Amino acid sequence: MHTVEEVIFGSNRYEKTVHLRDEVMRKPLGLSIKNDDLSFEKEATVLAVFDNDQILGTGILVFEDESTAKVCFLCVKPDLQKSGIGRAIINDIEKRSLQNGIKKIYLESRLTAMNFYKKLGYTEYGEIQMMKIAPVQHIKMEKILSLQTAQS
Repeated sequence: MHTVEEVIFGSNRYEKTVHLRDEVMRKPLGLSIKNDDLSFEKEATVLAVFDNDQILGTGILVFEDESTAKVCFLCVKPDLQKSGIGRAIINDIEKRSLQNGIKKIYLESRLTAMNFYKKLGYTEYGEIQMMKIAPVQHIKMEKILSLQTAQS
């Protein structure tokens, strides 16, 4: 069982989430997360899984309005993918969303991660697109939340 914790923006643990996202999502593309505007994260819920002080995975929950939330920057250390860390973060995001009255969660998934989200009940919509900040193919995905979501 992986324990998901909320991380305070600007803290040492927060900086570890930024570093992991840079290593997993930007450097392989020859980019740097330092060029991204992360100021929205001050108002977001930054979540992470740690083993002592070592970060294993992270994800950002953004409440868009009273019924919609967005998942941003979900990533897990490459050697730990398929170990349940990403699932634990998504489950935590869904639980927090339900507690806040959220009815729908959406995200922009890399095509390489689409099946992970499908297994968790997300469905794709719209056209495949290239994101400016990460020029790889992405697809929008969403999940309508219900009380059953919180128990799964």
